[in-house]
Amino acid sequence: MPPRPMNQAAIDRLVAERVNAAVEAERERQANARRQGNNGAGGQGGAPAARECTFSGFMKCNPTVFHGHEGAVELIRWFEKTEMVFGISECAEARKVKFAAATLQGRALTWWNSQVATMGLEAANQIGWTEMKRIMTEEFCPIEEVQRMEHELWNLKVKEFDITAYTKRFHELLLDPNPLA
Repeated sequence: MPPRPMNQAAIDRLVAERVNAAVEAERERQANARRQGNNGAGGQGGAPAARECTFSGFMKCNPTVFHGHEGAVELIRWFEKTEMVFGISECAEARKVKFAAATLQGRALTWWNSQVATMGLEAANQIGWTEMKRIMTEEFCPIEEVQRMEHELWNLKVKEFDITAYTKRFHELLLDPNPLA
């Protein structure tokens, strides 16, 4: 099978971005509806008070740690799990990077500490979750690994009628290791 034309890849990225944006907007809408539903019973006409997400509340949701040597697939899974924990704990945007950075260990923690040393702690914690994902993808998803995964995806075949193994590997390779490209 020949590689996809460049414009098809751009279309695929655009579709993925719009789907992700729509999902995020729907999650935010549902979170707002839950907050209003929880606070609507005795309200005095004012805006419902948002529950404050604390670090201990975030950690009670059992966020996954990231060490920095797991590879592109595990980085994407870490992003997804961390975002699930953000949703469950109703973590405010301003705290996401700070809380997520607390789950870094090993090489990833060393990398984060170098970011903090370069930018300063306050600036590093204020970069925003989307930017954090972008710079982590640049650091922990080497282009060679991404290319190897793309090649494997293009050449993936069912072996010995094991559809389950094929499907699992297909979905692992389908994870976009560069979600912001």
